[in-house]
Amino acid sequence: MKYKLLAVDIDGTLLDDGHMLTEKNKKAIRDIQKEGVKVIPFSGRGYPALKEIIQALQMKDAVVTQNGSLVLDCTGKKILHSEMISSENCRKILDYCREHSYQPLIYQGDRVYSGLTGNYLEIFEKCMGQKVVYTADIGMCYNDTPLGKILILDEPRRTARFREWVSSALGGEVSAEPAYDFSLEIGGSDKGRALAWIGSYYHIAPGEMAAIGDGENDKGMLEYAGLPIAMQNAMEGVKSAATKVTLSNNESGVAYAIERYMR
Repeated sequence: MKYKLLAVDIDGTLLDDGHMLTEKNKKAIRDIQKEGVKVIPFSGRGYPALKEIIQALQMKDAVVTQNGSLVLDCTGKKILHSEMISSENCRKILDYCREHSYQPLIYQGDRVYSGLTGNYLEIFEKCMGQKVVYTADIGMCYNDTPLGKILILDEPRRTARFREWVSSALGGEVSAEPAYDFSLEIGGSDKGRALAWIGSYYHIAPGEMAAIGDGENDKGMLEYAGLPIAMQNAMEGVKSAATKVTLSNNESGVAYAIERYMR
């Protein structure tokens, strides 16, 4: 097999719309790993929200979490690589949130904290399978350590405005990538930079990598990999970064891509 590594997004890609792992995808990934291909999950999730998936797929290699900011081993106990948001920039972001009435979600240790309530919180908890720890004052909750990810869930016009502020105020120091129009993932790194690090760690060249994703925050890894594959349900901008388009996440598109394009 030409390809030695598959970078695969989780939500909207590996999982269907019910946030379930299909049997076809499970079998395809287990089989390709037996053939010697490293399958690396690339997710905006923290490790606790990935643990069951990693175990179900019998993954043994690195796990890319928090949109690329934190790379762990398969047990989640060992940090292999990190590019965190500095404490100073975390404070700047949280101050901006307070001034403009945003309710950020912060990934601190194994927990997610926020003062967010309502629809977007329900979407997050349902998708991630992880309960958010409520705090009335996120600034008081924050422990002044570097963070891998701060998540903004809000109306599309407000997430766009927040992204513009990050670019102007913190450009070059912090990444701000939309997964979807209501979701902005702020981190110390992104999936493209994380894939480059993974390649150097395992001594695998871009031309020996395939990557599959659906969201705007997947474009970096698609642009880096030799075989970039977009899901049928991907945004049009993501499809433009790919050379192949597979079936949708509800049709086991990952399994189809492995069989059709990697063999």
